[in-house]
Amino acid sequence: MVKKSFYSFFSFVAFFLSCFLLVACHEKGVKEEITKEEIEIQDDTLTLPEPIQPEPTLPEDTLTALEHLKEKRTLVAAINCEDFNYKMYKAHPVGFQYDLLHDFCKMNHLRLEVKVNDNLDSCFTWLDSGEVDVVAAGVGSTKELQERYGLTKPIFTPKSVLVQRLPKDKDSKTGKELENQLLRSPSDLAGKTIHVIRGSYAVELLENLSEEIGKRIYVVECDTLNEFELIKAVNDGKVDYTVVDDFIASAGSYGLKGVDTKLVVGAEHPVCWVVKSHDADSSLLTVFNDWIGKAKQKQLKLVMTRYVKNRRLFAQSPEEANAHISRFDNAIKKTAAKIGWDWRLLAALIYQESRFKVDLESNKGAFGLMQLMPSVMRRYNVSYNSTPEEQLAAGGKLITYLDKSLKDKVPDSLERVKFVLASYNAGLGHVLDARRLAMKYDKAPDIWENNVDFFILNKSKPMYYRDTCCRCGLLRGTQTYRFVEDIMERYHHYQNFVE
Repeated sequence: MVKKSFYSFFSFVAFFLSCFLLVACHEKGVKEEITKEEIEIQDDTLTLPEPIQPEPTLPEDTLTALEHLKEKRTLVAAINCEDFNYKMYKAHPVGFQYDLLHDFCKMNHLRLEVKVNDNLDSCFTWLDSGEVDVVAAGVGSTKELQERYGLTKPIFTPKSVLVQRLPKDKDSKTGKELENQLLRSPSDLAGKTIHVIRGSYAVELLENLSEEIGKRIYVVECDTLNEFELIKAVNDGKVDYTVVDDFIASAGSYGLKGVDTKLVVGAEHPVCWVVKSHDADSSLLTVFNDWIGKAKQKQLKLVMTRYVKNRRLFAQSPEEANAHISRFDNAIKKTAAKIGWDWRLLAALIYQESRFKVDLESNKGAFGLMQLMPSVMRRYNVSYNSTPEEQLAAGGKLITYLDKSLKDKVPDSLERVKFVLASYNAGLGHVLDARRLAMKYDKAPDIWENNVDFFILNKSKPMYYRDTCCRCGLLRGTQTYRFVEDIMERYHHYQNFVE
């Protein structure tokens, strides 16, 4: 019995050891497999493989092109032919396309920023890259443009004319003899070399005309000259012919006695603005077309007529017209250098205040170029008999004082300019109130746009000016808001016009 019990015990122990060894071997095999295939052991440190990170996904942009435009509050437009479309006249930006854009922006509560380039290809490159929102260059509608972009309704519908040089001895010829020497039919263009703007409607027009008459017309596309410069080149004998729209020919030939523009080579064609194609999103194109519809062709033609008939705008060369802003430029530059400002910014402030009138006095007592209040005049020893230089120096001291008062609060110098301008107009106290309101309502107190400017604009409302953080009470801030907006916009234009 004892012997049998011994054997039973021994068998149980043997079975237990066998099971233990089997499990151990299995775990060792699994462990070796994991060690070789899934982990690395180096210096007794376990290093797991890097987890595969999912590709970062950008939040989907659900805003339309128009909503993007309203969010940034600025329309950036590319313009060509600055002689006609965008130039400075008596320290103020003028021009056919500029006036139209300005009217559009005013109706849609947008600022206007202009980029100038006579090369249309460069304008469209800006449009493709998103640097500009619209090409407002008086672009004729072509098949290529229709395929690539969104074209607005016609701004107007001009005809294309040939600009040719009159004979040197024109005064000694009879009318009939002169007519016989000039091109008077589109078919007369056969074999002729015609210089036009690269990418302009005239290129397609002349190519089609060449096919119609069955003879070659040699077209030279220019990158560096605008239409006005091409017309002058014809007058000066540098090129023989160019083709431009009739209104450009009328304005550009003013004062030039050596050109003829009577030959019409193309029927009326639509001239449009061009926007980037956004597939199903036509919101920006729609708002432009709505504006064109409201403006109506009669009003648009009136704007064009103003520039075609107002010949004095073109009496000066661009160099003469754009060489300076005012007769005080040198004095403004000296003051600007002392206060660390771009002189064109200071000039924009002075234009806004006085239109460069030395003895201007407001109904509130502000006086001179920089419209200094009597208390400021006394502080900086300025009188009604002070010279323009003394007025500018006093204004510069006031700007320096405001800048120093805001330097610690608004560290960014470019941003601080807007706070200084607002303080110059409304007083430093109101601007500090607006900053305190911005902090209270979780806005950025050192950012002007969409932050502090909101409280300047709304500081006439009791809920704001009666707030315990305000110390200077009510401000009708619309004027101050526009003051800053207008100066910064004019400063941008001055940057385009003068060095």
